[in-house]
Amino acid sequence: MNIILIAPPAAGKGTQSELISKKYNLNHISTGDLLREVTSTGSDMSKEIKELMDQGKLISDDIILNLIEEKIKDSDGFIFDGFPRNISQAECFNELLDKLGKKIDYVIYLTIDKDIALSRITSRYVCPNCNSVYSIKSDNDELICKNCGQELVKRKDDNAETFLARYDVYMNETYPIIDYYKNLGNLVEIDSSKTPEEVFESIERVIGEL
Repeated sequence: MNIILIAPPAAGKGTQSELISKKYNLNHISTGDLLREVTSTGSDMSKEIKELMDQGKLISDDIILNLIEEKIKDSDGFIFDGFPRNISQAECFNELLDKLGKKIDYVIYLTIDKDIALSRITSRYVCPNCNSVYSIKSDNDELICKNCGQELVKRKDDNAETFLARYDVYMNETYPIIDYYKNLGNLVEIDSSKTPEEVFESIERVIGEL
C-alpha cells in the first residue's frame, strides 16, 4: 500500500504519518529526512546537496526525484510526508511511479480551519527530552512534561508570523495539487481538527476499505 499525506501547517501530518507507518508497516518518507540521510554519506552528490543547503538554496526536483526513486524502487509500501509540494512535483512523481510500475492507493488530505491551526501553533510546547507535545493555553498550566519531568520549551518557529508565512506558501504552492489528485480519483479528505486519536480512527476506516 502506498500513500501520500497532504496537509497545511499544524494539521498533524507528522503525527499521522508516524501512526500510519507503524500500524501498516510502511516506509515513512519525508524529503527532509532523505536530504539529511544523503548528506551524511560523503558521496559527491551529498557534498553538492550539503553545499546548496548551507547556502539556503532549494534542491532541484531532479535531485529530489532521484533520491526518491532509490528509496521506493524496492519498497513494499510507503507513505510520503510533505511531498509532492507543487503541481510540477506531482506530475513528475506520477511519471516516476509509472516507470517503476507502482501506484498511489490513497492521497489523504488532512483538512483544518486556519484559525484552529494557528491556535495549535501558538499554544504548542514540546519536551526537549522525549519530544512529547503539549497544548498550553493558560498561564496557570504547568510547563512540565508529564512523561519525564523535564521543563517544556517553545520552538522558535512556533509563532503566528512564521505560521502565516508557511500557510501562504502552502496555499500558493501545495493546495493546487488537491484538485490534481481529486481528478485522478484517489483523494480522501479527513477532518484533522479533532484529536489525533480520532483523526487516526478516520484514516483507519478509509484504509480498511482498500
